[in-house]
Amino acid sequence: MSKRGKAQKKLALPPGGVAVGKRTGNPSSLLPGSDSSGDRLCWRFTHVDHDGRWGFEGMEPAVLCEVLRKLADCESMTVSELRGTRRLFKEYDLPGGLCKDALDRLTAIRRDDMTKIQRLEFTGLQRLYGFLEGNVFHVVWWDPRHEVYPSTLRNT
Repeated sequence: MSKRGKAQKKLALPPGGVAVGKRTGNPSSLLPGSDSSGDRLCWRFTHVDHDGRWGFEGMEPAVLCEVLRKLADCESMTVSELRGTRRLFKEYDLPGGLCKDALDRLTAIRRDDMTKIQRLEFTGLQRLYGFLEGNVFHVVWWDPRHEVYPSTLRNT
């Protein structure tokens, strides 16, 4: 028989099928708040700069847990609510006041074509930097010592 005349093989399904007692269906109905989460802040970690000095490798586990809790708290906000918080969220034009090392790292990770960078301030000197695209915050750096975009104190 020619190739056209051959019966095609059916793919075998793994044994078990649907697990007994598991809910199936639309995830929106299974995850609380997911039906209204389309416009809320969410996170991507694809662009984290693991090779630079502001990566997450040196972060203490307790600090990481606290940062994750704060990120989860931010997920309840829309972007416009986030932008309305003066202390938590700031947006800077690039190159702006970024330190030379940060500008060099943007070039190294091929993000030097960006025109703005955003940051979230947690406590004291701790900052999380990234790029906000729509409602997605693309995390780039964890700056625990406020070095990426150092500020000068007024009246000093």
